[in-house]
Amino acid sequence: MTLQLILNIFLCILLTTRVLGQLSVYDIPPGSPGFQHGNSSQAVQFDSHSLFIDGRRIFLFGGEFHPWRLPVPQLWSDILQKMKAANFNAVSIYVHWGLVEGKSGELNWEYHRSLEEFYKVAQRVGIFVIARPGPYINAETTGGGLPGWLTNIADVARTNQTGYVNAWQSYIKDFAQMTSRYQYPNGPVIAVQSENEFYVSGDEDPTSTEYMVLLEKALRENGIDKVPITANDVYPSGNFAKGLGEVDLYGFDSYPNGFDCAHPPQWSELANYYISGHQNSAPWAPVFFPEFQGGALDGWQGVGYDGCEQLTGPEFANVFYKNNVASGSTAMSFYMIYGGTNWGNILYPGVYTSYDYGSAIREDRLLSPKYDEVKLQGMFYHASPQLLTSSILASGQSQTYTSNSGVFTSVLGLPEGPTKFYVVRQNSNNVTTPTSFLLNIDSSVGQLTIPQLGGHITLAGRESKILVTDYAFGSNFLQYSTAEVLTHTTIDSIDYVVLYVLPGQSFEASFGSTSINNVNLSGSPSVQAKVLNGSVVLFGTLSSSTTALVRFGNTAVLVVDKFTATSIWNPRTIPSFDLSPDTPSILVKGPYVVRNATIIGSTLELVGDTNRTTSILVVAPSTVRSVHWNGSPVSMTKSNLGIGLTGTIPGPVPSLSLPNLKSLKWRTADSLPEVAMGFDDSQWVVANKTEVARSQKPFYGKVVLFADEYGFHSGSFIFRGSFTGGKSSAVQLSLQGGSYFGYSAFINGHFLGSNQGFNGSDIVNATYSFLQGTLNNGRNVLTIVMDSNGLDTDWNANDAFKNPRGIRGYQLIGGSGDFDSWKLTGNLGGEDFPDKVRGPLNEGGFWAERSGAVLPGFDDSKWALGSPFVGIPKAGVQVYRTSFALDIPLGTDASLGFQFTRAPTSNYRSLLFVNGWQFGKFISNFGPQTVFPIPEGVLNHHGMNEIALTLWSLDSSGAKIADLKLVPLGVLSSGKEVVTDAMVSPIYQDLRGPSN
Repeated sequence: MTLQLILNIFLCILLTTRVLGQLSVYDIPPGSPGFQHGNSSQAVQFDSHSLFIDGRRIFLFGGEFHPWRLPVPQLWSDILQKMKAANFNAVSIYVHWGLVEGKSGELNWEYHRSLEEFYKVAQRVGIFVIARPGPYINAETTGGGLPGWLTNIADVARTNQTGYVNAWQSYIKDFAQMTSRYQYPNGPVIAVQSENEFYVSGDEDPTSTEYMVLLEKALRENGIDKVPITANDVYPSGNFAKGLGEVDLYGFDSYPNGFDCAHPPQWSELANYYISGHQNSAPWAPVFFPEFQGGALDGWQGVGYDGCEQLTGPEFANVFYKNNVASGSTAMSFYMIYGGTNWGNILYPGVYTSYDYGSAIREDRLLSPKYDEVKLQGMFYHASPQLLTSSILASGQSQTYTSNSGVFTSVLGLPEGPTKFYVVRQNSNNVTTPTSFLLNIDSSVGQLTIPQLGGHITLAGRESKILVTDYAFGSNFLQYSTAEVLTHTTIDSIDYVVLYVLPGQSFEASFGSTSINNVNLSGSPSVQAKVLNGSVVLFGTLSSSTTALVRFGNTAVLVVDKFTATSIWNPRTIPSFDLSPDTPSILVKGPYVVRNATIIGSTLELVGDTNRTTSILVVAPSTVRSVHWNGSPVSMTKSNLGIGLTGTIPGPVPSLSLPNLKSLKWRTADSLPEVAMGFDDSQWVVANKTEVARSQKPFYGKVVLFADEYGFHSGSFIFRGSFTGGKSSAVQLSLQGGSYFGYSAFINGHFLGSNQGFNGSDIVNATYSFLQGTLNNGRNVLTIVMDSNGLDTDWNANDAFKNPRGIRGYQLIGGSGDFDSWKLTGNLGGEDFPDKVRGPLNEGGFWAERSGAVLPGFDDSKWALGSPFVGIPKAGVQVYRTSFALDIPLGTDASLGFQFTRAPTSNYRSLLFVNGWQFGKFISNFGPQTVFPIPEGVLNHHGMNEIALTLWSLDSSGAKIADLKLVPLGVLSSGKEVVTDAMVSPIYQDLRGPSN
């Protein structure tokens, strides 16, 4: 035994002792600030380094998911399990006031609005919840989550003015009291956010702080006292970090790459204000990002979410998220992790039906390449508790750290102990070519330049790495590695660690080992080992699909290329909230996703998904004799690699039988009968208001024609104005409906004109002349149908969400006449809408919606046969209905969608209703969306489906649907929760009565 070997053994024992001895640093230190509004035994606390849960430090790795954007509660577990499989331990959720309280004083927390159901699902999956009830949430949803009826009050929203404060009392009280029962440890909720990207009082907003105080007081008085109240500052300016309105846990948001999805290669440089911003705002708290960019937003006439996914793809996540760690962050949540769908009329004018957001989990619930990158990082953060007490020791662009001044290095380390983390990246994000360098490190064996055996460390263009020194895993430690650590676990007293680099890159890793003899290599000849100064050093250059195993002593090192690393899963075998890297776990390589793993006796029960027939490798305790995949036994044999068991699990069915929509029988009816002179509007609301409380007033005209003033807050509205005599020559109109809204105008059934709206202005002014023969000497009726495109948001807290939807001004030109009366309608019942399941935003005011023709069970037998692919020859609105059956095999997760073919020169809008759920707004000449994913549960995968489609031609030449198909977006063999008939979708007879 050499002196160097003895020294290495001593250092290994010392390091292991120090790491084990440091377990107390992961407990709450004496005098931890925590937060002071509960008792001293609070289960959720924090200090300047990290959060504590049950007295143990955690790296908060979260993502945003809005349950109401996936209105099938039985699919919520699918998203949360996919998050947990990627080592996310928290989900952040906005709560939508406007969906909960469609009428003032009548709150509905059932179905897709059920907070309690969501909390129970999260508890079952074992993932923490950060609840964000607003009341204002922004979220690119109509009114920013503020209900439509709130537009009618005089007092300014997001202030302490009495009318607004009284308005949210019931909502916040309900939210807080329900949530209080699920505060950790009694449930999954570990934090509640007050308001959203808000700011303290200033000259222009003198009552902001007072409002925040009232809101926090209401949360606490109604039971939010065991978990921190948080704030998400729009910038690290310290809003509510201290002083009046101070929250318990301060954080700030960041979207550093912006939203230019049309130019995804154009990146911003990395932000340099995180560290100083945090120190100036809340140095006593961890660096917390309540919203960090997880994707990007796209709007009408955009490029589509594929461009957003590229802009914020795996390379972006690799560089920017690791830069958060280099800035000292141990708490971050990505907006969004799953975007979902703006079904019904949830959208605000700037976005379309899809809210995919370019997220890691796509709108159709399939995994994007970005999911692989965040999974690799999530596994590492969970496995590296040393990060949680590390401090920033140094950073810069200097040859002190590397041999290449084009490399920026940040060094993080423990205040006690030798473990260090070197976060390396290119100095500029404009560098898209590989960069090679040597790294100077401090380690327990002194200062070294690595790699020692020749070669370089390489960064691909726009790549970052977190490299470790003196990194403990189990009873062993890694002296250094130029490959990144994926994860580690101990199984049957063998310490496993997984390392990875990109294909074509070389690596070198040195292990302080008490047993350097009998080094065994298997799997790939590209990985070699040698003893250098008493340490086992692994090195090589990896190619694609590389899996190498190196065994020595009680150490097993898996070395893989990065793409192979994405197929490795590290599920815990104890179903619970996972607070420790020491929780028993296994390694599984191969499947599309591994949802969970449980050892029952000698059987390992794996639950997950495959997208093809897949070979799997399972490394589990030796007590495991058999493996089940989704409940079925798998024939397993010993792996040629020398560890674990290997077998083959089945893929999905080779093809699905889906209907050809063009060959189906379609029936059709007029959905704009209101233009006819003889139409009976006797049950419509009479527009009789002459004043409004809001600051936005009518431009001209005797009566107010704002739809919200009469209780109609979503979708389309129809106005009928009557006047007597035929002497007027024209009508002048000013209409407001949000960006890209549409309208059509008719006089006595004769088409006057339309407008599709445009970006940058939500008001259209138009004058329409009355052609000869279109007016009567007696009664005349002007009919206007318009699509509101949702309420504006209120990000600047200036009551912008109250911008009217409807007719802002009207007058007849020529003659001396004026309108005798106006009537209007919107969704059936207005605020007294009958559909309490789908909620207040699902339907608008088209006849097809008011009559119930869009609902399943509607009797269309008396309608004429007619196809949307033939369309209508004039301006107007037509509705089409058809039905078909689906028989998707059990155990198959089929993501299906309706695919339109755009005809950009065709001026029409279309609404798609699936079993009564409005799941698509298609504007042919705007786009960009053509594919509308429909979640299982809205679409019945095991029975009949009824489809209703409106076709609104805005041109006198008419319009038709160029093509429409039901297409598979992805098919998996899946162990997800089964969607049963428990999904409630009220039919016509439930909502309109026994007959049509």
